[in-house]
Amino acid sequence: MENINGGSQTHAATSSSSIETLISRPNPNPSANYDTTVRHGEGGHEASGHDSSLPKYRPWEFFIVIGSLFLGTFLPALDTTIIGTAIPSITTSFHTLDDIAWYGSGYLLTLTALQPSFGKLYKLLNVKATYLTCVAIFEGGSVLCAAAPSSSVFIAGRAIAGCGAAGLLQGALVIITHSTPLEKRPFYMAIVISVFGICVGIGPVLGGTFTQHVSWRWCFWMWVTDTSLSFMPLLTVLTRNVPIGGVVMILIFFFLRMKRNGQREIGQTTKLGQKLKQLDIIGMTLIIASICCLLLAMQWGGEKLPWNSSKVIGLFVGSGLMLILFFIVQWRLGDDATLPLSILKQRSIFSGAWYLFFLAMPTYVYGYYIPIYFQSIKGFSPLKSGVEFLALALPQIGLTVVSGALASKFGYYVPYLISGTGIAVVGSALLTMLEVDTPIQIWVPYFIVCAIGFGISINHPYTAVQAVLSEADVSTGNAILQFTFQLGGALSLCIAQTVFINRLTSEVQATLPQIPPSIVVDMGASNLPALAPSPQILLLLREAYRSAIRDIFIFALAASCLAFVFSLGFEFKNVKVVAQERKNAVYLVTDGKMNDPEKQNGNFSNTPASSIEREIDQSKDKNTTFV
Repeated sequence: MENINGGSQTHAATSSSSIETLISRPNPNPSANYDTTVRHGEGGHEASGHDSSLPKYRPWEFFIVIGSLFLGTFLPALDTTIIGTAIPSITTSFHTLDDIAWYGSGYLLTLTALQPSFGKLYKLLNVKATYLTCVAIFEGGSVLCAAAPSSSVFIAGRAIAGCGAAGLLQGALVIITHSTPLEKRPFYMAIVISVFGICVGIGPVLGGTFTQHVSWRWCFWMWVTDTSLSFMPLLTVLTRNVPIGGVVMILIFFFLRMKRNGQREIGQTTKLGQKLKQLDIIGMTLIIASICCLLLAMQWGGEKLPWNSSKVIGLFVGSGLMLILFFIVQWRLGDDATLPLSILKQRSIFSGAWYLFFLAMPTYVYGYYIPIYFQSIKGFSPLKSGVEFLALALPQIGLTVVSGALASKFGYYVPYLISGTGIAVVGSALLTMLEVDTPIQIWVPYFIVCAIGFGISINHPYTAVQAVLSEADVSTGNAILQFTFQLGGALSLCIAQTVFINRLTSEVQATLPQIPPSIVVDMGASNLPALAPSPQILLLLREAYRSAIRDIFIFALAASCLAFVFSLGFEFKNVKVVAQERKNAVYLVTDGKMNDPEKQNGNFSNTPASSIEREIDQSKDKNTTFV
């Protein structure tokens, strides 16, 4: 038996070609945490661990790359939060409150449905080109929103922007995976994900400022146009000279270096037919159609159509049938599936998917309906509404980064998941107690408690993906989590809108029979004083809004409780230990096992993953030692 320890012995056992192949399936023995990576030194160099496969950056170049990913994630994050304070004015501009849910759901529909597809695209195609394309599509949708002459065109623009946004956060996580060592990823992922907390804070402020001083349309023009706004220097900086998306595209184009899509540039080594098969076009079509039917049924049911109408029932049935067909296709495709069942069954992935599905519900509900609480019930201006929202945003920003840094330093992430979600449940319960006359010294602490909980916990399911899956499967794992998170958010807005309209209508009918509920709905959330001939009637209208929003917050509380249940399902791992075990578990396969020229070139596209694993298991017993 040959013992392999150094470069000369490695060279004798293998060709001088560099081989780096990750098995694209979950580890059959998760407790071992092996990355099952076959690595050979190039030109006789010593076989190395994970870090040697990372692209080389100077410190300032790496800073630019991480900053660009932060800014790229800033695009969809701010787009999601900036619209909250603008929605009341948008409904007034288009003279409808009926479409309010579609302003969010139209964006989330495409954002959600395309998540699994981007998980596959980032695995098969050039990462940089895919990411840049997403930025360009997002900006195109923003232009359409900014220039929309009607509510329907605005919703179409939101849907197009969602197509681009679907690949931005996922692309950032993929790039971080292939650019940083495992033990450092929680910190860098927290930096990128913290942008959502930042945008929760500045989004409402910017949205309120644009809406109050210029127009809600500038919430979308700011991405793509040159301007100079004298009323606020910060906005001048954000919107002058170069579009934000353009800055991201330039920096990523010139500074991002990928080491052949994490392992190799698959587009150069895989034939077109194989790539088309691996793209799983049938599966993508089925899941997109299923999600669209589901969201349409949720949007129309109980509002435009009764729940027992043939159209709503047909949409639910169609969604279910296409979802069943989707999973049949996934089962038949095996490891080539968009969502491989072998990955979905992994404990932390399963728990993380359901955890984020339920955690997204309060996250999106609060982002959309707290501004309505401030503007309709408190009577705040859009700008003041955004400023008051900072009490929810600022603690979340800092604690997201701090918890990521602590996970990188000590390695553990599950304690933050469990404790943070528990605190979020308490905060959600407190928000259900908001009244028309709740003073600032009461609701600010409520917001802070809620923000602490979400800030501590929200980024760590993605850390779990890094800890339990091989790098080849990380993009798929991220896609699963992003898919369920966005699906939960989209469904929550549809459910919340149905609950809101139904309760508001019943309250108006009961307390103000002289005012038709349809008029209250059509006037929009910021025009309540125009409906009230007296302060007493205005107070009753605000009480009706408060009752409707309380029902929504109770729904968010229930979702938070379910998220806490699934936070208990994550495997208790330490990313620092996992990283070291993977470095120590690098397999060097010899004795003719890797003499196939196709395998020596790192091309395993025609080799089933199970056969590679058997080969490794056999070699491990005969002539393989761990480096």
